[in-house]
Amino acid sequence: AKPYRFPLAGVHGAERRDINGKTHIVHLPDAIARDISVQLHTVIAQYPGAELEAKGMAFALHYRQAPQHEDALMTLAQRITQIWPQMALQQGKCVVEIKPRGTSKGEAIAAFMQEAPFIGRTPVFLGDDLTDESGFAVVNRLGGMSVKIGTGATQASWRLAGVPDVWSWLEMITTALQQKREN
Repeated sequence: AKPYRFPLAGVHGAERRDINGKTHIVHLPDAIARDISVQLHTVIAQYPGAELEAKGMAFALHYRQAPQHEDALMTLAQRITQIWPQMALQQGKCVVEIKPRGTSKGEAIAAFMQEAPFIGRTPVFLGDDLTDESGFAVVNRLGGMSVKIGTGATQASWRLAGVPDVWSWLEMITTALQQKREN
C-alpha cells in the first residue's frame, strides 16, 4: 500500500502541498538565496555554538547552544532584511529566522481553509512556539480551536502543559468521535 500523502505546509507556509498533491512554493531567486547564504555562513562562524540552518528560501539562526550571541544574531538577521526587503524576520525559541515576506503558518492555514475538503470545516491548530502565533490568529478568526503547548504569552484560545497532555487530549477527542459514530 502507498503511504498517505496528506496536505501539509512547511517553512512557515512557504512550501505547501494541497489535497491533490500539488505543491505551492514561494521561490526566492537563486542569486538572492546564494548571497544571503554566503553572508550568513561567513558571519555565523564568528559565533561559536550558533548554527545556520539553510532551508532553500529561508534561513534559521539557532542559538540554543550559544544564548550569549542572541543580540548579535538578531542584529545580523535585521541587517539581512534591510538589504533584502523581500525577506522578513520570524523569532522563535532560541532561533531567529529569515523568511520570504508574507509567508506564515497563518497564511498556510488560510489557504488550506479555502480548498476542498477544508472549506466549511473547523480548523484545529496546536503549536508551542512564537512561530505558531500567526496560525493561532487565523484559526481564531475562523472560529476554530487554537491550542498553545507550554508556557508563554499567546493568542491561542486553549493551553495544554506539554506533549503528554496533547496525547491525552487527542485520545479524548478520538473516543468522543467514535462514540458519536456508534450512536
